Amino acid sequence: MKEITSGASLLLLLQGVGGIINRLAGGGPSWFLVNYIDALQGYEIIASIILVILGAIIGVGSLKIKDKVD
Repeated sequence: MKEITSGASLLLLLQGVGGIINRLAGGGPSWFLVNYIDALQGYEIIASIILVILGAIIGVGSLKIKDKVD
């Protein structure tokens, strides 16, 4: 479980930071998820910041998960 939450955290952080950099650099076509959701057009930077915050929250939460040893 800890690996899944850490992976999700990393994915959200990459999507958020990459989306912010992409929009500030001109907003060309890229693989960042925010660019492909029509409802977020015009709000890409805000959505990317939210992704970074969610990634950080999940990352901190994953640090508190204890590994089970069977």
